[in-house]
Amino acid sequence: KWNVAEGDSFSTGDSLAVIETDKASMDFEAQDDGVVARLLVGEGGAEVNCGMPIMVTVEEEEDAGAFADFTPDATGGGGEAAESPPAPSVAA
Repeated sequence: KWNVAEGDSFSTGDSLAVIETDKASMDFEAQDDGVVARLLVGEGGAEVNCGMPIMVTVEEEEDAGAFADFTPDATGGGGEAAESPPAPSVAA
């Protein structure tokens, strides 16, 4: 359940949403002041994988419009997946 809407301002400690899992319901609290630019997940029983973005926040209200049509890519982030580090070499 979202406790904010797109365009809403929030302060540190505000409850932005109630997150429900199979074991508990908990408040998702703001860590900083900001503005909700875009909600990426609707309310309801839809499952969201761990690590998937659920919202976009910005510091200034005038920056929110830049994310009006934003959708995350298939990796769950805003860009390309990070490259894996090279495998260590073994000396014989």
